[in-house]
Order: sequence, then C-alpha cells, then structure tokens
Amino acid sequence: MKNSSAALRIALISLPIFIGALDVTVVSAVLPQVIYDLEIPLQSGLDDAAWLVSGYLLSYSIAMTFMGRLSDWAGRRRTYLAALIIFALGSYLVAVADQWLSRLAWQVVYLLTQTRVDPAQLSLNVMIAARMIQAFGGGAMVPVGMALAGDLYPPEKVARPLGLIAAVDTAGWVVGHLYGGVLTRFFDWRVIFWLNLPVCALAFGLIWIALKPVDRHGGGRGDLHTPPEKLNPGVSKGAARGFRMDWLGAFMISACLAFFNLGLGSSPDLTASLSDIQRQPWLERALPFLALALLSLALFIWRQSRHPFPLVPLTLFRQQNFSPALAANLMIGFSLFTAIAGVPVFVNTLAAKTLQQGAWDSGWLLSALTVPMAAASLPGGWLAAKLGYRFPSLLGLLLAVVGFSQMLTWQIATPYALMVPHLALAGIGFGLTMAPAAAAVLNASPPGERGAASALVIVFRLVGMTAGVSTLASYGVYRADALSLQWLSGSAQAVDLIHMGMQIALQVLHETFGIAALICGLAFFPIMLLQNIELKKG
Repeated sequence: MKNSSAALRIALISLPIFIGALDVTVVSAVLPQVIYDLEIPLQSGLDDAAWLVSGYLLSYSIAMTFMGRLSDWAGRRRTYLAALIIFALGSYLVAVADQWLSRLAWQVVYLLTQTRVDPAQLSLNVMIAARMIQAFGGGAMVPVGMALAGDLYPPEKVARPLGLIAAVDTAGWVVGHLYGGVLTRFFDWRVIFWLNLPVCALAFGLIWIALKPVDRHGGGRGDLHTPPEKLNPGVSKGAARGFRMDWLGAFMISACLAFFNLGLGSSPDLTASLSDIQRQPWLERALPFLALALLSLALFIWRQSRHPFPLVPLTLFRQQNFSPALAANLMIGFSLFTAIAGVPVFVNTLAAKTLQQGAWDSGWLLSALTVPMAAASLPGGWLAAKLGYRFPSLLGLLLAVVGFSQMLTWQIATPYALMVPHLALAGIGFGLTMAPAAAAVLNASPPGERGAASALVIVFRLVGMTAGVSTLASYGVYRADALSLQWLSGSAQAVDLIHMGMQIALQVLHETFGIAALICGLAFFPIMLLQNIELKKG
C-alpha cells in the first residue's frame, strides 16, 4: 500500500483516538463544578466522584487488553467503527446523565426495590457508568488502530506509525485538563461531551470509506504477523488452526483490573470515629479485593499459557528489557497522575475563589507540567538513541523527584508564578523518562508483536494512573477524616472550621506529593535493570 494513502488512514484513525484520550483527563478540570451541579457534599462525595476519573481509566485499560485481538477475528474496520459508536454513545450519556437518564434510573430503582435513593448520588453513579461506556470505546480504538498500522505497513516500517498512535494517545490526556478548563470557563461543562458527537460522526463517515481497502486485503480476520505456535510455543500447530477469541481470558484480566482498582480505592466510612478508622486499617478493607485481583491475574496467566491465540503473548516478557521497562511505565503513570489530579484539587480548594476560575486556573497551571513534558520527550528519545535507555531515564526521574520535593513547599499563599518552575521541572523529568521507557519495550519486541507491545506500554501506564487516582483519593479521604478528628479532639476552644479545612487539605496534598516523589525514586530500580543497547532499525 502506498505510503501516502497509508499515512492518511493512520491520520484519520488517530483523530478519534486523540478525542478519547482527551476525555481521560478532561474531568480533572471540571470535577469540582460537576460535584457542585450534582449537589454532592465535597468531602463525602470526593471519593465517589473520583470514579469519574478512575472508572474511565479502568474501562479504558480493560478495552485495550483484548479489543485488538478481537479485531483479528471480526475485522479491523468493523471493530474500530463499533468502538467509535460506543465512545459517541457514552459521550451522549454523560452529557444527559444528570437529566432524563437519572430520572429514568431513579424510577427503575424504585420499581425494583421500592426504596427512594438519594437523587444526587444516583446521578453521580449514572454518570460514572456513562463515563465507563465512553471509555471502553475510546480505549478499544487504540489497540485496533495499532493493529491497523501493522496491516498498512511492512514490519520494518511499522515502528513509526505505532509511535505516532502512542504519541497521539499520550498527547490527548496531556492536554485534556487545559481543554476542559478553557471550555468550562466559557460554557457549561456538558458542552465538552456534546462536542464529541459531531467529531465522531465526521470521523465515522471518513473512516468507513478509507478503511474499505483494508477489509478487502485482509485487515484482521486472523491475519496475524506471527504464527500462533510462536505466540504460544506450548500450543500445537493442530490446536492453533482457526482463530478463536479468548473470551474467558478477557473476563479474567478485566476482573483483575477491576478488583485491583476497588482494593486500592477502599476508603473508610466518613461517619466513623477516629478509633473506628484506626481499628479498620486500609489493608484490612483492601485485602479481599487485592487477593481476588491476584487470583484473577494468576488464572489469566495460566489461561494465556495454554490458549493458541493469547490476548497477551507471554513470550514478550522473556525479551530483554521488556519487564523492567513496563514496571517503570507503571510507576511513571502513578506519579504523573498524582500531579495531574493533585494540582486542580490544590487550586480549587486553596486558591481559586470560584469553581469556574478554578477550572481555568487549573488548566493553565497544569500546562506548566504537561507542555515541558511533551517538549522533553523529543530530547529523551534522542538521548536514548545515542546513550541508551538508562541515562535519560535516570536523569528524568531525578528531576521529577526534585520537582515533587519543591511542591512540598507550596503554601496557601504561594503564587502561581512560584509553582510553575516546580511543575516544569517535574514535567521535564517525566518527558525525559517516558520516551526511553516506551522505546525499551518496543525495541525488545519482535516486529510482528510491536502492536501488542505498544498497547502494553499504554496499559501499564494507565494502570499506574488508575492506581494513583484510586489510592490517593482513598488516602486523601482517610487522612482528611483522621486529621479533622485529631484537630477537633485536641482543641479546647472554638475552631475556625474554614482555616482547619484548608490546613488539612494542604497537609494531605503535601503527603500525596511526597508519595509521588517516593514512587519516582523506586522507579530507579527497574530502570537500572535496562541494558544500554542501541535501538534496532525498522
């Protein structure tokens, strides 16, 4: 296929991928306004409202684990367009979640249970469900798009379009907060989701036409670059005849990610006393979910070792640099999203006077993190090609640790101008680290499995982000409750509740930034395991 027509098709499928990734972080800027509009108390609703972010990340990650393999059977165009429809439907449902959809859900719940549920909480739950539908479509487009790159380009030229799709996906969630902040300043937050619909409609028509030749030439439908017996050496050639989708494996990995997220997001009862909180530590609440996640993961690995068409070829993990680079991507995702989620909380809680101003300020302030990060990814890749993976990655992690350490000095009266260099330092650090960590995974993979490897890079980073949102939301609620009770029980005089709340929020944010710095420091260990080899051609 001509390079120009292949490049045009890659550009077309990248547009919806960018929109889907944009919505990963767009809610971080508008979350306070959503909580206000739904009339949810900030303290009691923050942990549940965090699922608008973590639920999206979870569903986005789940779709990425198996929808690429599904397109091998169902066809690339059919699977991609189905994912686009799901994303558009989810966007519409989010836009109307607190309107007729919530009223319908309330009536259904009442008819089934004869109980009157809290309308605000129900609206939030409906919106979370709609966000997860939207995310499934958005996440599914990424691995199918990567598989399309493998259909359109020969193995020796596929690395560049794979890198482009991965970069587009990353760019979306990098600028999502700014996009949300700017739109919320001038329009209702629902406009963000309404705007997805005409873009999806236009993309659907263009992609329907553009991908017809791919269907005719065998895009998907078992057209694998790598024979099944090489995907899973333990499977005989006879057993590998005729593609079979591993639905049980898809269920197992979905259950693993869901239980993992629920375990990390376990939070205390907000009406509990300090002694109750101390008697019910986080691990006690989280352990059952984490145990189920571990069991699901073990079953998934067992299943993948025996299925002729595994969702995740386990042979990849035997490749040099593959596992430590994925571990580093996991930690990078956790730390990065701490800043992306923490900065809007800082601005809206401690600095901005109105929610609209907070969304605007958060969007622009986070640009001090994300713009340097995007800019630093280019020299990060160049340094990796010249010096190997370790040097730029370690330098980047060191800068990120220093940046987070400086964020520990933020006070209520700290002006934005002093925050910018701290965020920029962390952003440069992440940018220098992300490109080498992703390249190490891609370069460790056989040409026929670079699509699966590229998807795994994003999945591990997203799992890290999901873990970051769930853990820090739960930790923040737990610490805020504990500190509030300590503050009130230790004071014999009247307490200024506003001052107390701001000081507690500041301390919790400092602690979360400290956790992010610690995780960045721990990422030194997998990075040190990377071998300083030159990037392979092709």
